[in-house]
Order: sequence, then structure tokens, then C-alpha cells
Amino acid sequence: MSMKKLLSIVLAAAMLFAAVVPVFASDDVSYEITDPYASVDWDSWHHYKAQLHSHTLYSDGEMSIADVVEAYYARDYDILAVTDHGVVNTGWNKAHKTIPIIGYNKIIKPGQVVPMSDERYEQITTGADRDGRPMLDVEQGIEMNAMNVRKNHVNGFFCGWGQGWLGAEEDYETAIAKTEEAGGVSFINHPADYLYVNHDLSRASDQSQLKIFTDSLLAHPSCLGVEAFNCRDTVDRYGRVVWDNLLMYCIPRGRNVWAFSNDDSHYESQIGLTAEIMLMPELSNAALRTAMENGSFFACSILAREEMGDEFEGSGNFAFVSSVDVDDDNDVITVSAENYDTIEWIADGEIIATGESLDLRAHSDEIGSYVRFQIKNEGGLLLSQPFVCDDGDMESHLIPEPVDERSAIVRFFDAIISFFRRSLLGEALYCLLVLDR
Repeated sequence: MSMKKLLSIVLAAAMLFAAVVPVFASDDVSYEITDPYASVDWDSWHHYKAQLHSHTLYSDGEMSIADVVEAYYARDYDILAVTDHGVVNTGWNKAHKTIPIIGYNKIIKPGQVVPMSDERYEQITTGADRDGRPMLDVEQGIEMNAMNVRKNHVNGFFCGWGQGWLGAEEDYETAIAKTEEAGGVSFINHPADYLYVNHDLSRASDQSQLKIFTDSLLAHPSCLGVEAFNCRDTVDRYGRVVWDNLLMYCIPRGRNVWAFSNDDSHYESQIGLTAEIMLMPELSNAALRTAMENGSFFACSILAREEMGDEFEGSGNFAFVSSVDVDDDNDVITVSAENYDTIEWIADGEIIATGESLDLRAHSDEIGSYVRFQIKNEGGLLLSQPFVCDDGDMESHLIPEPVDERSAIVRFFDAIISFFRRSLLGEALYCLLVLDR
């Protein structure tokens, strides 16, 4: 046999080996998949359009509670939480107790800081003038840490804690812990804005910066997640990057983190930018709480600057997900959807595949501890909640605890600075002089 022929045979064998080995390698991987939509009955449950973060004249909003409710009702929302700063929603038709300073509208617009009428409340909560489609008044919504320069805000629900509490700078833990003690649930608002990620993207993956979130998330299961979208997606345009980095840290430690998407509306122009699509058997506060806790919902926005571009603004309906199927035997997740252009699968913040189905084994070298999908169409971007993908070796996916490498003298001065930052003036000066914000 000639040397040339022998070389050709060896080369062909090497190419065949290279093509076959990845198949064998992927077959060796098997996943235990935790499906956030496992409890959903896709044949009988409903898709409800929700807004869980809005403001009125009871705090620093520019619209009366009646006008805010009417605006969301007209835009076909099924669920609305009024979450004024430091003010618990006791019902759209009930007078809310305002708080000093933030309740300035009570002084300058006293005639408008009033509840909506009982008659109109009854019409809207029964859907009497909307083909029998009511809008749910979410119980006891509030935005806590009412008065903070750095905006370390937390939304709470279903317990009533936080009325009149101004909070402290750099403190998420108190609001989250107290809400849990009172029997409620919460989520963290606009984390990317808090971190100033729009000014420094490295903060989104810096675990020493994310620790202020991960400590509370890991300690309190009642804190359900974070806002991946907020308002016009400007200062929060990297909200999904922050979320993915939280997932990479928390999931190997046994903690999933749901993505919320909210208008944080203060003006009419901010109403209708975002929504959570809640999957529920009925429209009730009990069913809403269960959906929030289980993660059986999608986070949507008409603005997604990193994914869709700065010039894009969605018009029309978001994509409609009719079912999610998890094939545990073959490690395949399949999405059935309508009105969509592209389905993308994300792992560790990176797009790893497109299409309705994802074969986890075929992408085992790209998957850490979770996957999620996002759906693009003319209406905007829809995000799924994460599917935990346990390959039996979660420890290998653990991101180490951040190590404090500061010297003793630096820690001493940082402690002094931290002490002063817990005041309103101190935090304002820090933001101006240090963070250039």
C-alpha cells in the first residue's frame, strides 16, 4: 500500500472519529429537568395579562388611581397591582394613607388624591363593560424602601407590611425579611438600575456587587425574583444580563430566580410597555400568588434594547405560548407557540440554539445549570422562566463566593463610608462624587 493511500485512510478514520465522538459524549449526559410550567394545565388554564408595578398620586405618580386603573383596563390588562412608595393598596375604591414628603400630591392636588367610585370599581372588577372580562385588584401591593437615592426598592404583596416605612439606603434585607415574616411575597425592582450597570457593564457579573441580591434571595424563598424589564429599558437595558448572572450563581445553590417585567409607571406614556403573562386556572388573588411563587408566567416587553435594538418598539400582541413539553427520557424541551418570528434558547446568558425544540444532550458542552427561551415577534420580546438542568454534578457549576481582598485599612475606610451612605444625604453625595450619577 502506498504511503499516500495509507495517509488517506488514516485521515478518513480521524474525521469519522471526530464526527462520532461528540454523539457518544452527549449520550453520556443525562439531565434532571425542573420545569417551572409543570403544574400548568395547558388545555384549560388561561393566559392573563398582568402589571405588578404602578404608581398613582398617592405617592409620586402623575395620575389618579382611577385614571391609572382605567388606562390599564383600556389596554386589556387582566391584573393590576398599584404599588405606591410606602403606601399599601387597600383597594382601588378605598382611600389610601399617604406618607410625608412622598405624599406631596395630597397638598398640591388634594382634589385628585381620592379613590375611584364604588360603582366604577364594581364594573371593572366584574368586567361588566368589557364582555365579562374583569380586571383583578391585586391585594396589598406596595413598593418598599420608599425614600432612597440609590433606589433599592422591593415590591411586596398580600401582607400589608411596609406602610409608611421609608427604609434605609443599601438595605434590601429588611423589606424582604419583614414581608416574609408577615406572610407576603416580594421581588426586587430594577436591579440593573441599582447597580448602575448602564455605566459599567462589568457590575452585572461582579459577584461582590451582586451579593446584595444573592444574600437575600438565598435566605428568603418568599423573595421570588427580580425585574428583568423595567419601564422603557434604558437604565435597565442590561436587566437580563444581571438576571442571568444571578441564575448562574443561585441555581447551583438550589435557588431559582423568576424574571418579572413591569412598567413602573408614573406617567401615562409609561403604561402598557410591559406585562407578565400569568398562567392560571382562574382570575383570583390566590391563583395569582401561586403563579408568582411557581414561576408559571412569562415576562414580556415591547422594548428590549439589547435583544431587539434601540430603534425597535413592539406593536401588537406578544407571542402566544400554547404549551411547553419536557421529555425527561430524552432530555428535550419543546415549545408550541403562535404569532412568533424566532425562538431562541439561552444558557449562561448566551444563545445556544433556535427553534421550537432544544435537545439538551446535543448542547451539553454549552449548558451550565439552566436554560431558558425567549420569543421575538412584532409585539416585542417574551421570556420564559428558567428550566433547571441538573446533570448530576451541580458542584462543578458553582460560582465561588466572592472573596474580600481589601486590606484592613481599606475595609476600615469603606466601613466609614458605608455608615454615612445609609443616610439620604450621604448616599446622594456618594452617587454624585463617586458613582458619577
